[in-house]
Amino acid sequence: MKKIAIAAAVAAIALAATVYASPYYTLHQIKTALAERDAQALSSHVDFPALRESVKLQMNGAMADSVRAVGASDNPFAAMGQAVAGAMLGKIIDTMVTPSGVMAMVNHSALGQSGEAHAGQSQSTDAAPSRPRYSAGYTAWNKFAIGSAENAEGSGGALVLQRHGLWRWKLSAVEPGFFTYPAT
Repeated sequence: MKKIAIAAAVAAIALAATVYASPYYTLHQIKTALAERDAQALSSHVDFPALRESVKLQMNGAMADSVRAVGASDNPFAAMGQAVAGAMLGKIIDTMVTPSGVMAMVNHSALGQSGEAHAGQSQSTDAAPSRPRYSAGYTAWNKFAIGSAENAEGSGGALVLQRHGLWRWKLSAVEPGFFTYPAT
């Protein structure tokens, strides 16, 4: 009876460990797909409808912020222009959030920043470019965020994985601040 209890405890611990580690494994698979430039492998880890909606919300929010910053919120033509631009933006995002588009987006994020992101930093000629640092962790039971370690205090956005089942995770959203916009 004691052996059965020990085996059950070991099985429960192993199950809990695999459930906890599952987003980290998905993150590893995403990084491998990026390194191999395999858009199909990456797309198996993306919830395209949810990601499109997240990007649309961010872009529409940024557009509304820019209209407010210019002070055109009381102008009826500004509202009409924003509605037309929002409709066009939706179609553009629908065509851009594809396997290859997501690969480009993730490559320029905390997961896959290339050396160009660090081009502004002064480096000695002997030193190799430093690898980007990122932070990753649970923000809720079914939500796992990956962002730049430099932006860990919340000033930048993050890529968000959502749980699909017990072990499966998919890229489903980008948090506000992930995209940077030129100052107006």
